[in-house]
Parts: sequence; structure tokens; C-alpha cells
Amino acid sequence: MSNITFCWELGGGYGHLASFKSLAQVLLARNHNVSALLRDTGNAHKFLNGMSVSYFSAPKWRPKRKYTAPTISYADIIARCGYDSKESLLPLVQQWRQQFRDCNTELIIADHSPTALLAARTLKLPATLFGNGFFAPPAEQPLPSLTPWLDTQPEFLKHIEDNVLSIINSILRHFDVARLDYLYQLFEVNENFLCTLPELDHYSNRKPDAYWGPRFNITSGESAHWPESQKSNIFVYTNSNYTLLQNLLTSFEKVDANFLVHCSGMDEETINRYTTNNTRFSANPIQLQSIANKADLVICHAGHGTVAASLLMGIPLVLLPTQLEQLMIATKLSHLKLAGFIDMRNKQPDFVQLIKFILNNNECRQRVNMFASHYTGFDQKEQLEEIALACEDILA
Repeated sequence: MSNITFCWELGGGYGHLASFKSLAQVLLARNHNVSALLRDTGNAHKFLNGMSVSYFSAPKWRPKRKYTAPTISYADIIARCGYDSKESLLPLVQQWRQQFRDCNTELIIADHSPTALLAARTLKLPATLFGNGFFAPPAEQPLPSLTPWLDTQPEFLKHIEDNVLSIINSILRHFDVARLDYLYQLFEVNENFLCTLPELDHYSNRKPDAYWGPRFNITSGESAHWPESQKSNIFVYTNSNYTLLQNLLTSFEKVDANFLVHCSGMDEETINRYTTNNTRFSANPIQLQSIANKADLVICHAGHGTVAASLLMGIPLVLLPTQLEQLMIATKLSHLKLAGFIDMRNKQPDFVQLIKFILNNNECRQRVNMFASHYTGFDQKEQLEEIALACEDILA
């Protein structure tokens, strides 16, 4: 029995918690103590109720200024999350260190948690990565641009990275730990559980054996139900903060299909306002496995787990990215003709046209079916058992 701590520092959405739940169930069944340090504990009860998991709020960077320029690399992202000075980063590291001590942590499982990795390094704690490609940059210097359409010069990428690396090394010196020569070394851990597929990886040119298959949770939530009819069934997963939400919901009236919507954070009054003969709402998350062989299309914000699960079930997608990580997936899948997407820079999109186009696009449906057939052997239960065994090997 070991004390294993899951860490989620950056990012949002259900995907972090949902994926952790699936792994936590396996670790608990193998008699490990599991704790979690979570960026957002507000929805934890929806996934962790009834499980013997102790969860707490993770240390969080409180930005003192607002950035307007787009982020261009992973180094740029963390530079805006406390990695701009030793004075801002050191308290964060100290908080992570204390929480690891409080949890008696023997191994960390890091999901988009660079500062947890840094704190673990100062404590000489074994660490793993558990997430999609965005959380695990490749071993390149400087780290690749996340916005190739901006044509950022390598010298500018290196300038940002050098600044971040110097701050990290000042923290390592503070704790008398060996410095890093390159930023990518922060992600050199005992095991990288790269839970994605090449088609869904934010970066390219990785070795084929680097991939552990996608992570998601298809069993949590309520079963999907659409009206009994000959119309197409469309599942929509969005949130109340989406700036074009009203336009999206009103567009459904112009599409001859049945819509089932889960909108995180939406109040009952708003749900009632947009409920129509062809649009139903679920206040709770929908069990993804229940849309298999029922949904003809999924509309979502390009969260990795929902995208992966939908494609493996052979369901085409309309993607509405709201941030860079989602935009990268949406762009890639659009080029592969596995999905349609609306660029988040488009403030007046034609939702109706895109929904109808993808719903009736035979080439897209054929490509999605080919994708699902190619990965038909993927077994998530087997994947999670192998991850648990690898964790035990590290702890042995």
C-alpha cells in the first residue's frame, strides 16, 4: 500500500476529474491510498462521491495583471502562471511541498501541473505525467510554437524559455537541487503516461511507442435520452461561460434534428428558456457510453476526453474551441477531416451551416468510421491496469 497523489494545477473542464476518477478506481482496488490536489474542487463531488479519495484545493497562482497577447509556447503559458520571478514562484513551490508532506505523498501523478513536478523534484519524490500531449511537451529546445500561424521566430521562443528556465533554476538552487539545462527536462519523469493518440496529439514527431491511448471516463453521469423519432440525434456539451452560447442554442431551432444539451453552470431558468420541442437539457453530465449507436453528431469545445471518446465510437464532431489547447486539436482534426470547427476568433459564426454540413458529410463520417476501426482494439480497462502496474514498479 502506497500514498499516491494526483495533481491538477492548470486548465479547466470535467476532463481532468473524469479521467482521474477512472485511474483512482483502479489504484484504490489495488489497495493504494489516493489523494488529490485539485485546481477546482467545485465539481469534485460529481465524480468522487463514494470513493475513498481525500481531495484538497491545489496551490493556485493569482495573476496580478491581465495579458492580451496570445500565448505562443508552453514556456509562455507558465511564464504567465507565476514563472516570471523567483518571488512569485517560490511560495507556490513551498505550498506544493507542504501539501505533499501533509498527504504523505510517495508518488505524484501530474496532470498539467508543472509546479507540482518542480516541487516533487526538490523533494526527490518520484513523479509521473498523466495527460494528453499538451501537458507533456517534447524534448526540444526551445519548445515548439503552439501558434504556427503567427510565424514566431525561434529566437523569440528561446528568449521566453531562457527567462523561465532561469527562474526555475533559481528555485532549484534555493533547495540545493541540480539545475536544468533545458526546460523540457522539467517533464523528464519516472514515467510519461502520454494518454492520447497521434491524431489527437498537440505535438508531432513522437515515437509510436510513446502513446498509452486516450484517457476519458465514459461511465460517469446520466444516460442520454432523445425523443423517439426519425430525426438525427445530436449531443451538445458546452458551458455557461461560452460567449456565443445564446447564438449556439438559438441555432438549434433551424436544424431538423434532436438536441440533448449538457451546459455546465447553466441555471434552471435559462434551461427552461431554451428548451424546445427539439432541444432537451440535462442538468448533470451525460454518460458518454450511453450516446454510442445513438448520437449522430457531437458538438463540444474540443476537450480531449470527449473528442477521443466520440471518435472511438465513430461519431463525427463539430468543435467550438475557446482556448489554445482546444484550438490546436480542432485545427488538427479539421485537417484530417474528422471534424468541423469554428475558429474562436470568429465572432459571428454560422452554427447552422456547419452543423448541417458535418451532419450530412459522408466523407467525414467515413473517415471517422475508419479512425474507430483502426483503434477498435483499444481497451481502457487494460490501459489503466498497465498504468497502475507501472506506478507500482516505480514505488517498488
